[in-house]
Amino acid sequence: MTQEVNQEQEEKKEGFFDKLKDLAEKAEDLIEDTAGKVKESETFKKAEELFDKAEDYVEAKVDELQKSGVKEKLRGFADKMEEKAEDIMDKAREKGKDLAEKAADMADNLAEKLAKKPAAEAAPEAPVAEAAPEAPAAETTPPAETPATETPA
Repeated sequence: MTQEVNQEQEEKKEGFFDKLKDLAEKAEDLIEDTAGKVKESETFKKAEELFDKAEDYVEAKVDELQKSGVKEKLRGFADKMEEKAEDIMDKAREKGKDLAEKAADMADNLAEKLAKKPAAEAAPEAPVAEAAPEAPAAETTPPAETPATETPA
């Protein structure tokens, strides 16, 4: 009796896997059929044509750009800008040197003027204690008395 039960279970297992395999094959066939129908549909064909046209257009524009020499023009422009930038930097360096020389000359002139200044005009090294003249005395009247306000405690 145990052999009969084991055989039935094995047949059920094989039957289950066979059914599962058949179901998977049917699903695969359905997917393939649907994919074939989609590929044959007008919408898919139009989309495919549109993508082909877009690809052709992009390729044509890339070829145009390569033939027009934009790359070389941009390189030439970059070279010119580099040369101009170098010229401007050279001019800026020259102006900076000129300004530095003028500042040094002005500092020398100021130093000479300070050195030629007479000793009398220079500040004394030890100040002499002199009495400062007194300011005229102000009237010493007491300020007008204001009535005090009492604050309640």
